[in-house]
Amino acid sequence: MIKKNDTIPLLILTLAILASVVAMIKSKDRVYILNTELSLPQGFAAVKLIDSLGKVRHITVTDNDKIYARLAKPINGKGTLLLEQKNGKATLKFGFGNYGGTGVRLYRGYLYTSSNSEIFRYKLDKNGKVIDTTARETIVTGLLDNGTHETKSIMMDNKGNMYIPIGCPLNSCQQEDRKKGSMGIPDCPLLKISGGVWQFKPNVLNQTIQDGVRYATGLRNVVAVDWNTQTNQLFVMQHGRDQLDYLFPELYSTKQNAEIPAECMYALKKGDNAGWPFIYYDYLKKKKIQMPEYGGDGKKEGSSKYLDPIAAYPAHLAPNDILFYTGNQFPKRYKNGAFIAFHGSWNRRPEPQMGYFVVFQPFKNGKPYGNWEVFADGFSGSPENTASGHSERRPCGLAQGPDGSLYISDDKKGAIYKITYDENRTTQNLESSKPKTVIKDDDKILDKTNKINAAGAQIYTRNCAVCHMDDGTGVTNLNAPLKKSSNVTGEKSRLIKTLLNGLKGGKLDGEIYSNAMPSHSFLSDKEIADVLTYVRNSFGNKASAVSPEEVAAIRKIK
Repeated sequence: MIKKNDTIPLLILTLAILASVVAMIKSKDRVYILNTELSLPQGFAAVKLIDSLGKVRHITVTDNDKIYARLAKPINGKGTLLLEQKNGKATLKFGFGNYGGTGVRLYRGYLYTSSNSEIFRYKLDKNGKVIDTTARETIVTGLLDNGTHETKSIMMDNKGNMYIPIGCPLNSCQQEDRKKGSMGIPDCPLLKISGGVWQFKPNVLNQTIQDGVRYATGLRNVVAVDWNTQTNQLFVMQHGRDQLDYLFPELYSTKQNAEIPAECMYALKKGDNAGWPFIYYDYLKKKKIQMPEYGGDGKKEGSSKYLDPIAAYPAHLAPNDILFYTGNQFPKRYKNGAFIAFHGSWNRRPEPQMGYFVVFQPFKNGKPYGNWEVFADGFSGSPENTASGHSERRPCGLAQGPDGSLYISDDKKGAIYKITYDENRTTQNLESSKPKTVIKDDDKILDKTNKINAAGAQIYTRNCAVCHMDDGTGVTNLNAPLKKSSNVTGEKSRLIKTLLNGLKGGKLDGEIYSNAMPSHSFLSDKEIADVLTYVRNSFGNKASAVSPEEVAAIRKIK
């Protein structure tokens, strides 16, 4: 018989044999074995309830601890999942709805979900389960979905209104999206149907954008949205614009691009205008600055008519959810403060990438108070992964349980975490026996061919790495990978045409990449040949060289 005092050493030995990463959490006479993938403040602990669900976006938790999760892409025809919890684990009960998306919200006996162009609802029974998954009601239809900034989050207020952010499918409303030096479209007409938050009625069927009210505008792309019950006000986080240095290298350095513009928190009232694409907020100067596409020079201040952010955060961290904590489980200082899930950056290079964490922003009297702090970290897997932008996991959605627990979703590998607090809890981390990653020869950025083709490498660094990354892995759902890509090693003429003509996103190996690639026809035939030869013999690719003559021939007929 195993004695009580032998239990802990036996558990540790067993877990070491299994090469798991665990933490031993003691609370009075209780012992918990929890994963330590995440680092948290003292007294907090994380349990990974479930993993490998797919790209889990936003989540919501019922009054009896059921979890509804939305998938960016449906799996086996199921885009919304219902999970039930027991003994620190979540079990998938069923899925429904053959459409991907982000938004999910519980409201007055209904489950609301969104695709990238529509809002639906399903009637719930008294236990929080959808009564009939085929009895879907369409609340709003025909919202803009051009494949970029297309997600639709859902939020309700306490007066019977529904708020839907609609992202603008452009980076900075240029006449030619993401093309060097291209100026802004006068007045940015797309603001009439995107780039803001619209208000609808949650109980009226088949509304269109014409039936809604443009509640706030000048917001490039909002995914994170919550209703602050303390102030009775809508709060959002904006994804700031990209590529200042790439598009206007004469005005901005790479370091400046890494630091500006800020990711901003706005407290909205009806009729507010946050100013995109005419201004951005400089995180360092703490000022609104006029966009270069609309006559700015990096110094000229923007108009005072635009809304000031209520808080600002480092550039490019991609805030994907915000949650005002109203529970009683966590310490008092967390009450009415905001948790923010930062999905992580991709375009701070050559500065280190940042994010891939959940932060806490203290509030006092309904306003941010003091500095923000990292609350849950470790999603990336290592500091090296964070710096390179190769996060193993990416936090996306936040939800609060009926007992005050905090839930976090991961849309990279498909996990859902539950965060709890116990003031008597202490944590002891056990050293992980996870094997170190071995980098194979064909995974190295530079091989023998690359060293020979130094000119191509320089062109890649100057013109391509900003989107496709230094190691050619691209950015999930935004910029297609070049690493071991059949699109790269295939027909040379198609690749040359892509560089000459540009590309408006598309599908590759089952994944959709939404960012536009501008024409690079400003490069000479030799420069295009050099960079394509470099790409075709880098990042694990091994393909024949491209000659200047081949580029010239395609350029003549393009």
